[in-house]
Amino acid sequence: MLNGIFQRPYPNNNANLVKRRQDEDKDTSAKREQQTDENSRSKGLQYTDSRAIPHDEKQVDWRQMRSQIQAQAKAKSTETAETINKSPVINIAQIIKDFRNTASAIGTPENLKEEVNGYLSLVETQVKKENPNTKLVKSNLKNASSILDTYISETLNKDSKVVENWIDALFLQQIDFKYDENNINPQFLVKFPEGSTQDNTAQEQVQQEPQVQPEVQTIEHTEPAPAVVVPQDKELKSLFIQSKKLAYANKPEKAIETFQKAISRADEVGDTETKSKIFYEVGRIYDDHSYYAQALKSYDQSIKTTSDNNVKTKAHYSMAQIYDDINEIKPALDHYFNSISFAGEAENLAAQSTSLTKMGNIFTGMYDNQSLQYYSVADDLAVQTDNARVKGFVASSLGNAQEAFGNSQGALKAYSNAVKHYSEADSPAKAAQNYTKAADIMVEYSNVDKAIGLLTKAQNFAQRTDDVELINEISEKLNSLGLLG
Repeated sequence: MLNGIFQRPYPNNNANLVKRRQDEDKDTSAKREQQTDENSRSKGLQYTDSRAIPHDEKQVDWRQMRSQIQAQAKAKSTETAETINKSPVINIAQIIKDFRNTASAIGTPENLKEEVNGYLSLVETQVKKENPNTKLVKSNLKNASSILDTYISETLNKDSKVVENWIDALFLQQIDFKYDENNINPQFLVKFPEGSTQDNTAQEQVQQEPQVQPEVQTIEHTEPAPAVVVPQDKELKSLFIQSKKLAYANKPEKAIETFQKAISRADEVGDTETKSKIFYEVGRIYDDHSYYAQALKSYDQSIKTTSDNNVKTKAHYSMAQIYDDINEIKPALDHYFNSISFAGEAENLAAQSTSLTKMGNIFTGMYDNQSLQYYSVADDLAVQTDNARVKGFVASSLGNAQEAFGNSQGALKAYSNAVKHYSEADSPAKAAQNYTKAADIMVEYSNVDKAIGLLTKAQNFAQRTDDVELINEISEKLNSLGLLG
Protein backbone atom coordinates (compact mmCIF):
# COMPACT_ATOMS: atom_id res chain seq x y z
CA MET A 1 0.00 0.00 0.00
CA LEU A 2 1.18 3.52 -0.73
CA ASN A 3 1.30 4.75 2.86
CA GLY A 4 1.15 8.44 3.65
CA ILE A 5 1.04 9.29 -0.03
CA PHE A 6 0.15 12.92 0.47
CA GLN A 7 2.88 13.68 2.98
CA ARG A 8 6.20 15.27 2.06
CA PRO A 9 8.64 14.13 4.75
CA TYR A 10 12.26 15.15 4.77
CA PRO A 11 14.53 12.36 3.57
CA ASN A 12 16.84 10.85 6.15
CA ASN A 13 19.95 10.98 4.00
CA ASN A 14 20.39 14.73 3.47
CA ALA A 15 23.99 14.61 4.57
CA ASN A 16 24.76 11.91 2.03
CA LEU A 17 22.98 13.84 -0.70
CA VAL A 18 25.02 16.96 0.02
CA LYS A 19 28.19 14.88 0.06
CA ARG A 20 27.32 13.43 -3.32
CA ARG A 21 26.54 16.88 -4.73
CA GLN A 22 29.88 18.22 -3.47
CA ASP A 23 31.71 15.28 -5.03
CA GLU A 24 29.81 15.76 -8.26
CA ASP A 25 30.62 19.49 -8.31
CA LYS A 26 34.31 18.65 -8.00
CA ASP A 27 34.00 16.15 -10.83
CA THR A 28 32.17 18.67 -13.03
CA SER A 29 34.84 21.31 -12.43
CA ALA A 30 37.60 18.87 -13.32
CA LYS A 31 35.76 17.83 -16.47
CA ARG A 32 35.55 21.42 -17.71
CA GLU A 33 39.34 21.73 -17.44
CA GLN A 34 39.87 18.43 -19.26
CA GLN A 35 37.63 18.65 -22.33
CA THR A 36 39.47 15.78 -24.00
CA ASP A 37 38.12 13.30 -21.47
CA GLU A 38 34.61 13.11 -22.98
CA ASN A 39 33.79 9.67 -21.60
CA SER A 40 34.69 10.65 -18.05
CA ARG A 41 32.62 13.80 -18.29
CA SER A 42 29.52 12.07 -19.53
CA LYS A 43 29.66 9.46 -16.77
CA GLY A 44 30.49 11.79 -13.92
CA LEU A 45 27.12 11.47 -12.17
CA GLN A 46 26.83 7.96 -10.83
CA TYR A 47 24.82 6.42 -8.04
CA THR A 48 24.59 2.94 -6.60
CA ASP A 49 21.38 1.12 -7.56
CA SER A 50 19.03 1.10 -4.55
CA ARG A 51 15.63 1.33 -6.19
CA ALA A 52 12.55 1.08 -4.03
CA ILE A 53 10.34 -1.96 -4.17
CA PRO A 54 7.02 -1.19 -5.89
CA HIS A 55 4.17 -0.76 -3.45
CA ASP A 56 1.01 -2.76 -3.08
CA GLU A 57 -1.91 -2.19 -5.46
CA LYS A 58 -4.44 -0.97 -2.89
CA GLN A 59 -5.76 2.60 -3.08
CA VAL A 60 -4.98 2.77 -6.80
CA ASP A 61 -8.68 3.09 -7.66
CA TRP A 62 -8.84 6.20 -5.50
CA ARG A 63 -6.12 7.96 -7.40
CA GLN A 64 -7.53 6.71 -10.69
CA MET A 65 -10.93 8.15 -9.85
CA ARG A 66 -9.40 11.45 -8.74
CA SER A 67 -7.29 11.73 -11.90
CA GLN A 68 -10.16 10.81 -14.20
CA ILE A 69 -12.44 13.50 -12.76
CA GLN A 70 -9.62 16.05 -12.86
CA ALA A 71 -8.89 15.10 -16.46
CA GLN A 72 -12.46 15.59 -17.50
CA ALA A 73 -12.75 18.91 -15.67
CA LYS A 74 -9.59 20.20 -17.32
CA ALA A 75 -10.54 18.90 -20.75
CA LYS A 76 -13.98 20.48 -20.65
CA SER A 77 -12.76 23.84 -19.39
CA THR A 78 -10.09 24.18 -22.10
CA GLU A 79 -11.90 22.90 -25.18
CA THR A 80 -11.39 24.86 -28.38
CA ALA A 81 -14.29 26.46 -30.20
CA GLU A 82 -14.01 23.83 -32.92
CA THR A 83 -14.58 21.00 -30.46
CA ILE A 84 -17.39 22.78 -28.67
CA ASN A 85 -19.24 23.38 -31.92
CA LYS A 86 -19.32 19.64 -32.61
CA SER A 87 -21.41 18.70 -29.58
CA PRO A 88 -21.90 21.66 -27.25
CA VAL A 89 -25.02 20.68 -25.31
CA ILE A 90 -25.32 18.42 -22.27
CA ASN A 91 -28.69 17.58 -20.78
CA ILE A 92 -29.21 18.08 -17.05
CA ALA A 93 -30.46 14.48 -16.75
CA GLN A 94 -27.05 13.23 -17.80
CA ILE A 95 -25.32 15.41 -15.21
CA ILE A 96 -27.58 14.10 -12.44
CA LYS A 97 -27.00 10.49 -13.48
CA ASP A 98 -23.23 10.92 -13.73
CA PHE A 99 -23.21 12.66 -10.35
CA ARG A 100 -24.95 9.69 -8.72
CA ASN A 101 -22.59 7.25 -10.45
CA THR A 102 -19.62 9.27 -9.21
CA ALA A 103 -20.89 9.08 -5.62
CA SER A 104 -21.22 5.31 -5.96
CA ALA A 105 -17.90 4.83 -7.70
CA ILE A 106 -15.88 6.51 -4.94
CA GLY A 107 -17.55 4.43 -2.23
CA THR A 108 -19.43 7.27 -0.56
CA PRO A 109 -20.86 6.16 2.83
CA GLU A 110 -24.63 5.72 2.89
CA ASN A 111 -25.28 8.67 5.20
CA LEU A 112 -23.37 11.03 2.92
CA LYS A 113 -24.88 9.48 -0.17
CA GLU A 114 -28.33 10.24 1.24
CA GLU A 115 -27.36 13.90 1.64
CA VAL A 116 -26.05 14.02 -1.91
CA ASN A 117 -29.19 12.34 -3.25
CA GLY A 118 -31.27 14.87 -1.30
CA TYR A 119 -29.69 17.74 -3.22
CA LEU A 120 -29.91 15.83 -6.50
CA SER A 121 -33.60 15.13 -5.89
CA LEU A 122 -34.18 18.87 -5.45
CA VAL A 123 -32.39 19.44 -8.74
CA GLU A 124 -34.44 16.73 -10.45
CA THR A 125 -37.69 18.21 -9.16
CA GLN A 126 -36.70 21.67 -10.32
CA VAL A 127 -35.66 20.71 -13.87
CA LYS A 128 -38.89 18.80 -14.47
CA LYS A 129 -40.79 22.04 -14.08
CA GLU A 130 -41.87 24.11 -17.07
CA ASN A 131 -39.48 26.93 -16.19
CA PRO A 132 -36.71 25.58 -13.92
CA ASN A 133 -34.81 27.96 -11.69
CA THR A 134 -31.28 27.48 -13.05
CA LYS A 135 -29.65 29.34 -10.19
CA LEU A 136 -31.24 26.96 -7.70
CA VAL A 137 -30.16 23.98 -9.80
CA LYS A 138 -26.55 25.13 -9.86
CA SER A 139 -26.57 25.92 -6.16
CA ASN A 140 -27.79 22.43 -5.22
CA LEU A 141 -25.23 20.79 -7.52
CA LYS A 142 -22.48 22.82 -5.85
CA ASN A 143 -23.73 21.76 -2.42
CA ALA A 144 -23.71 18.11 -3.47
CA SER A 145 -20.21 18.42 -4.93
CA SER A 146 -18.98 19.98 -1.69
CA ILE A 147 -20.13 16.90 0.25
CA LEU A 148 -18.25 14.51 -2.08
CA ASP A 149 -15.12 16.65 -2.09
CA THR A 150 -15.11 16.80 1.71
CA TYR A 151 -15.35 13.00 1.84
CA ILE A 152 -12.53 12.62 -0.72
CA SER A 153 -10.36 15.12 1.17
CA GLU A 154 -10.81 13.28 4.46
CA THR A 155 -10.13 9.91 2.86
CA LEU A 156 -7.00 11.02 1.01
CA ASN A 157 -5.84 13.35 3.77
CA LYS A 158 -5.46 16.11 1.23
CA ASP A 159 -7.70 18.97 0.13
CA SER A 160 -9.69 18.01 -2.94
CA LYS A 161 -12.07 19.91 -5.20
CA VAL A 162 -12.17 17.49 -8.10
CA VAL A 163 -15.96 17.09 -8.10
CA GLU A 164 -16.56 20.82 -7.73
CA ASN A 165 -14.11 21.46 -10.57
CA TRP A 166 -15.96 18.94 -12.71
CA ILE A 167 -19.26 20.71 -12.04
CA ASP A 168 -17.69 24.12 -12.71
CA ALA A 169 -16.37 22.83 -16.02
CA LEU A 170 -19.83 21.60 -16.97
CA PHE A 171 -21.30 24.99 -16.11
CA LEU A 172 -19.06 26.43 -18.83
CA GLN A 173 -20.89 24.29 -21.40
CA GLN A 174 -24.37 24.71 -22.86
CA ILE A 175 -26.68 22.93 -20.44
CA ASP A 176 -30.15 21.88 -21.51
CA PHE A 177 -32.18 22.26 -18.30
CA LYS A 178 -35.21 20.43 -19.77
CA TYR A 179 -34.89 17.00 -18.17
CA ASP A 180 -34.48 14.26 -20.81
CA GLU A 181 -32.72 11.09 -19.63
CA ASN A 182 -32.61 9.75 -23.21
CA ASN A 183 -30.51 12.68 -24.38
CA ILE A 184 -26.96 11.44 -23.82
CA ASN A 185 -23.90 13.30 -25.05
CA PRO A 186 -20.97 10.79 -25.03
CA GLN A 187 -18.49 13.65 -25.02
CA PHE A 188 -19.39 14.50 -21.43
CA LEU A 189 -19.73 11.02 -19.94
CA VAL A 190 -17.76 10.39 -16.76
CA LYS A 191 -15.75 7.17 -17.06
CA PHE A 192 -14.79 4.98 -14.11
CA PRO A 193 -11.84 2.63 -13.56
CA GLU A 194 -12.44 -1.07 -13.74
CA GLY A 195 -13.44 -2.54 -10.39
CA SER A 196 -14.95 0.62 -8.93
CA THR A 197 -18.11 0.41 -6.86
CA GLN A 198 -20.55 2.19 -9.16
CA ASP A 199 -23.90 0.52 -9.76
CA ASN A 200 -24.37 -2.06 -12.50
CA THR A 201 -26.13 0.36 -14.83
CA ALA A 202 -23.19 2.72 -14.73
CA GLN A 203 -20.78 -0.17 -15.22
CA GLU A 204 -22.62 -1.32 -18.33
CA GLN A 205 -22.56 2.23 -19.60
CA VAL A 206 -18.82 2.48 -19.15
CA GLN A 207 -18.20 -0.80 -20.96
CA GLN A 208 -20.09 0.49 -23.97
CA GLU A 209 -18.19 3.76 -24.20
CA PRO A 210 -14.56 4.41 -25.11
CA GLN A 211 -12.33 5.26 -22.14
CA VAL A 212 -11.73 8.87 -21.28
CA GLN A 213 -8.39 10.27 -22.38
CA PRO A 214 -5.83 10.38 -19.55
CA GLU A 215 -5.11 13.77 -18.02
CA VAL A 216 -2.61 15.83 -19.98
CA GLN A 217 0.40 16.05 -17.72
CA THR A 218 1.76 19.47 -16.89
CA ILE A 219 5.01 17.90 -15.75
CA GLU A 220 8.01 18.42 -18.00
CA HIS A 221 8.98 15.34 -20.02
CA THR A 222 12.22 16.62 -21.45
CA GLU A 223 14.39 13.52 -21.35
CA PRO A 224 14.84 11.71 -24.69
CA ALA A 225 12.87 8.50 -24.99
CA PRO A 226 14.83 5.30 -25.58
CA ALA A 227 14.91 4.17 -29.18
CA VAL A 228 12.33 1.52 -29.99
CA VAL A 229 14.14 -1.48 -31.48
CA VAL A 230 11.85 -3.54 -33.66
CA PRO A 231 12.20 -7.29 -32.87
CA GLN A 232 13.77 -9.57 -35.47
CA ASP A 233 11.31 -12.43 -34.98
CA LYS A 234 8.40 -11.87 -37.39
CA GLU A 235 5.65 -12.98 -34.99
CA LEU A 236 7.09 -10.98 -32.10
CA LYS A 237 7.53 -7.97 -34.38
CA SER A 238 3.90 -8.19 -35.49
CA LEU A 239 2.61 -8.46 -31.91
CA PHE A 240 4.81 -5.60 -30.75
CA ILE A 241 3.67 -3.25 -33.53
CA GLN A 242 0.04 -4.25 -33.10
CA SER A 243 0.24 -3.55 -29.35
CA LYS A 244 1.78 -0.12 -29.93
CA LYS A 245 -1.00 0.76 -32.38
CA LEU A 246 -3.66 -0.30 -29.88
CA ALA A 247 -2.02 1.78 -27.15
CA TYR A 248 -1.83 4.78 -29.49
CA ALA A 249 -5.51 4.32 -30.34
CA ASN A 250 -6.32 4.50 -26.61
CA LYS A 251 -7.38 0.88 -26.32
CA PRO A 252 -5.36 0.02 -23.21
CA GLU A 253 -6.97 -3.31 -22.32
CA LYS A 254 -6.50 -4.73 -25.81
CA ALA A 255 -2.98 -3.31 -25.98
CA ILE A 256 -1.96 -4.97 -22.69
CA GLU A 257 -3.58 -8.25 -23.77
CA THR A 258 -1.57 -8.22 -27.01
CA PHE A 259 1.61 -7.20 -25.17
CA GLN A 260 1.13 -10.27 -22.93
CA LYS A 261 1.13 -12.45 -26.04
CA ALA A 262 4.28 -10.66 -27.17
CA ILE A 263 5.95 -11.42 -23.84
CA SER A 264 5.16 -15.12 -24.27
CA ARG A 265 6.62 -15.05 -27.76
CA ALA A 266 9.71 -13.18 -26.53
CA ASP A 267 10.24 -15.96 -23.98
CA GLU A 268 9.93 -18.58 -26.72
CA VAL A 269 12.61 -16.97 -28.89
CA GLY A 270 14.77 -15.81 -25.96
CA ASP A 271 14.56 -12.09 -26.83
CA THR A 272 15.01 -10.52 -23.39
CA GLU A 273 15.68 -7.00 -24.68
CA THR A 274 12.36 -6.85 -26.51
CA LYS A 275 10.70 -8.35 -23.44
CA SER A 276 12.13 -5.50 -21.37
CA LYS A 277 10.79 -2.92 -23.79
CA ILE A 278 7.38 -4.59 -23.66
CA PHE A 279 7.36 -4.33 -19.87
CA TYR A 280 8.23 -0.64 -20.23
CA GLU A 281 5.42 -0.04 -22.74
CA VAL A 282 2.92 -1.82 -20.48
CA GLY A 283 4.12 0.36 -17.61
CA ARG A 284 3.44 3.46 -19.69
CA ILE A 285 -0.12 2.33 -20.38
CA TYR A 286 -0.81 1.76 -16.69
CA ASP A 287 0.93 5.05 -15.86
CA ASP A 288 -1.12 7.04 -18.39
CA HIS A 289 -4.33 5.69 -16.87
CA SER A 290 -3.17 6.27 -13.27
CA TYR A 291 -2.82 2.61 -12.23
CA TYR A 292 0.38 3.44 -10.44
CA ALA A 293 1.06 0.18 -8.60
CA GLN A 294 0.84 -1.83 -11.81
CA ALA A 295 2.96 0.76 -13.61
CA LEU A 296 5.68 0.56 -10.96
CA LYS A 297 5.80 -3.23 -11.23
CA SER A 298 6.04 -3.13 -15.01
CA TYR A 299 8.82 -0.51 -14.97
CA ASP A 300 10.68 -2.55 -12.35
CA GLN A 301 10.41 -5.69 -14.51
CA SER A 302 11.72 -3.71 -17.46
CA ILE A 303 14.78 -2.63 -15.49
CA LYS A 304 15.49 -6.16 -14.25
CA THR A 305 15.20 -7.65 -17.73
CA THR A 306 17.33 -5.27 -19.81
CA SER A 307 20.98 -4.43 -20.22
CA ASP A 308 20.12 -1.28 -22.20
CA ASN A 309 21.07 1.75 -20.11
CA ASN A 310 18.70 4.00 -22.06
CA VAL A 311 15.75 1.81 -21.09
CA LYS A 312 16.92 1.74 -17.46
CA THR A 313 17.25 5.53 -17.51
CA LYS A 314 13.72 6.01 -18.79
CA ALA A 315 12.16 3.37 -16.51
CA HIS A 316 13.81 4.75 -13.36
CA TYR A 317 12.74 8.25 -14.36
CA SER A 318 9.15 7.10 -14.86
CA MET A 319 9.14 5.41 -11.46
CA ALA A 320 10.57 8.54 -9.87
CA GLN A 321 7.81 10.60 -11.48
CA ILE A 322 5.13 8.40 -9.94
CA TYR A 323 6.62 8.59 -6.44
CA ASP A 324 7.22 12.33 -6.86
CA ASP A 325 3.62 12.93 -7.89
CA ILE A 326 2.27 11.16 -4.81
CA ASN A 327 4.82 12.82 -2.49
CA GLU A 328 6.79 9.68 -1.63
CA ILE A 329 10.06 11.60 -1.46
CA LYS A 330 12.63 8.96 -0.51
CA PRO A 331 11.88 6.50 -3.34
CA ALA A 332 11.46 9.42 -5.76
CA LEU A 333 14.98 10.65 -4.97
CA ASP A 334 16.37 7.13 -5.20
CA HIS A 335 14.93 6.58 -8.66
CA TYR A 336 16.00 10.01 -9.91
CA PHE A 337 19.53 9.17 -8.75
CA ASN A 338 19.41 5.82 -10.54
CA SER A 339 18.13 7.52 -13.68
CA ILE A 340 21.09 9.90 -13.50
CA SER A 341 23.48 7.01 -13.06
CA PHE A 342 22.29 5.01 -16.07
CA ALA A 343 22.00 8.19 -18.16
CA GLY A 344 25.67 8.76 -17.39
CA GLU A 345 26.48 5.26 -18.63
CA ALA A 346 24.51 6.02 -21.79
CA GLU A 347 26.17 9.45 -22.15
CA ASN A 348 22.74 11.11 -22.03
CA LEU A 349 23.41 14.57 -20.61
CA ALA A 350 19.86 15.81 -21.22
CA ALA A 351 18.36 13.01 -19.13
CA GLN A 352 20.88 13.65 -16.35
CA SER A 353 20.04 17.35 -16.36
CA THR A 354 16.30 16.68 -16.24
CA SER A 355 16.50 14.28 -13.28
CA LEU A 356 18.79 16.65 -11.37
CA THR A 357 16.28 19.45 -11.92
CA LYS A 358 13.47 17.24 -10.68
CA MET A 359 15.47 16.56 -7.52
CA GLY A 360 16.04 20.27 -7.11
CA ASN A 361 12.31 20.83 -7.35
CA ILE A 362 11.72 18.35 -4.53
CA PHE A 363 14.08 20.20 -2.21
CA THR A 364 12.62 23.55 -3.25
CA GLY A 365 9.22 22.18 -2.27
CA MET A 366 10.65 21.53 1.18
CA TYR A 367 12.21 25.04 1.26
CA ASP A 368 15.68 23.50 1.39
CA ASN A 369 18.12 25.73 -0.48
CA GLN A 370 20.44 22.83 -1.28
CA SER A 371 18.15 22.60 -4.30
CA LEU A 372 20.31 25.34 -5.85
CA GLN A 373 23.21 22.89 -6.00
CA TYR A 374 21.14 20.52 -8.10
CA TYR A 375 20.06 23.27 -10.51
CA SER A 376 23.68 24.37 -10.86
CA VAL A 377 24.87 20.93 -11.88
CA ALA A 378 21.81 20.45 -14.09
CA ASP A 379 22.61 23.72 -15.88
CA ASP A 380 26.26 22.71 -16.33
CA LEU A 381 25.10 19.57 -18.12
CA ALA A 382 22.31 21.24 -20.10
CA VAL A 383 24.61 23.84 -21.66
CA GLN A 384 26.65 20.98 -23.14
CA THR A 385 23.62 19.91 -25.17
CA ASP A 386 21.62 21.49 -27.97
CA ASN A 387 18.33 20.72 -26.18
CA ALA A 388 16.72 24.13 -25.68
CA ARG A 389 13.68 22.64 -23.95
CA VAL A 390 15.85 21.08 -21.25
CA LYS A 391 17.66 24.38 -20.78
CA GLY A 392 14.31 26.13 -20.44
CA PHE A 393 13.11 23.59 -17.89
CA VAL A 394 16.24 24.08 -15.75
CA ALA A 395 16.00 27.88 -15.95
CA SER A 396 12.28 27.97 -15.16
CA SER A 397 12.72 25.64 -12.19
CA LEU A 398 15.60 27.76 -10.90
CA GLY A 399 13.37 30.83 -11.20
CA ASN A 400 10.69 29.17 -9.10
CA ALA A 401 13.30 28.28 -6.47
CA GLN A 402 14.80 31.77 -6.36
CA GLU A 403 11.34 33.23 -5.91
CA ALA A 404 10.55 30.73 -3.13
CA PHE A 405 13.75 31.74 -1.34
CA GLY A 406 12.98 35.47 -1.66
CA ASN A 407 15.55 36.31 -4.36
CA SER A 408 13.37 38.25 -6.80
CA GLN A 409 16.26 39.48 -8.93
CA GLY A 410 17.60 35.98 -9.33
CA ALA A 411 14.12 34.75 -10.21
CA LEU A 412 13.64 37.42 -12.88
CA LYS A 413 16.98 36.57 -14.46
CA ALA A 414 16.14 32.87 -14.50
CA TYR A 415 12.68 33.47 -15.98
CA SER A 416 14.28 35.62 -18.68
CA ASN A 417 16.63 32.77 -19.57
CA ALA A 418 13.71 30.35 -19.56
CA VAL A 419 11.80 32.51 -22.05
CA LYS A 420 14.85 32.64 -24.30
CA HIS A 421 15.31 28.87 -24.30
CA TYR A 422 11.61 28.04 -24.66
CA SER A 423 11.41 30.46 -27.58
CA GLU A 424 14.28 28.61 -29.24
CA ALA A 425 12.49 25.33 -28.52
CA ASP A 426 9.28 26.69 -30.09
CA SER A 427 7.36 26.18 -26.85
CA PRO A 428 5.12 29.29 -26.76
CA ALA A 429 2.99 28.10 -23.83
CA LYS A 430 6.07 27.68 -21.62
CA ALA A 431 7.44 31.04 -22.71
CA ALA A 432 4.10 32.67 -21.86
CA GLN A 433 4.04 31.03 -18.43
CA ASN A 434 7.50 32.34 -17.57
CA TYR A 435 6.66 35.85 -18.75
CA THR A 436 3.57 35.66 -16.51
CA LYS A 437 5.62 34.59 -13.48
CA ALA A 438 7.99 37.50 -14.07
CA ALA A 439 5.01 39.86 -14.31
CA ASP A 440 3.71 38.62 -10.98
CA ILE A 441 6.98 39.66 -9.37
CA MET A 442 6.69 43.12 -10.91
CA VAL A 443 3.20 43.45 -9.46
CA GLU A 444 4.57 42.64 -6.01
CA TYR A 445 6.99 45.54 -6.45
CA SER A 446 4.13 47.82 -7.63
CA ASN A 447 5.73 48.23 -11.05
CA VAL A 448 2.46 48.07 -12.96
CA ASP A 449 3.82 49.34 -16.28
CA LYS A 450 6.54 46.70 -16.36
CA ALA A 451 4.06 44.00 -15.38
CA ILE A 452 1.71 45.03 -18.20
CA GLY A 453 4.60 44.91 -20.67
CA LEU A 454 5.55 41.39 -19.59
CA LEU A 455 1.95 40.19 -19.66
CA THR A 456 1.51 41.61 -23.16
CA LYS A 457 4.46 39.54 -24.31
CA ALA A 458 3.01 36.55 -22.50
CA GLN A 459 -0.30 37.11 -24.28
CA ASN A 460 1.43 37.17 -27.67
CA PHE A 461 3.01 33.79 -26.98
CA ALA A 462 -0.18 32.33 -25.49
CA GLN A 463 -2.19 33.25 -28.57
CA ARG A 464 0.03 30.95 -30.59
CA THR A 465 -1.36 28.02 -28.61
CA ASP A 466 -4.79 26.45 -28.11
CA ASP A 467 -4.52 26.79 -24.32
CA VAL A 468 -7.74 28.69 -23.65
CA GLU A 469 -7.20 28.61 -19.89
CA LEU A 470 -3.77 30.23 -20.18
CA ILE A 471 -5.04 32.88 -22.59
CA ASN A 472 -7.93 33.76 -20.28
CA GLU A 473 -5.69 33.87 -17.22
CA ILE A 474 -3.34 36.35 -18.88
CA SER A 475 -6.22 38.46 -20.18
CA GLU A 476 -7.77 38.65 -16.71
CA LYS A 477 -4.48 39.81 -15.21
CA LEU A 478 -4.08 42.44 -17.92
CA ASN A 479 -7.61 43.70 -17.33
CA SER A 480 -7.00 43.91 -13.58
CA LEU A 481 -3.77 45.85 -14.04
CA GLY A 482 -5.50 48.12 -16.56
CA LEU A 483 -7.94 49.15 -13.84
CA LEU A 484 -5.02 49.98 -11.54
CA GLY A 485 -3.35 52.03 -14.24
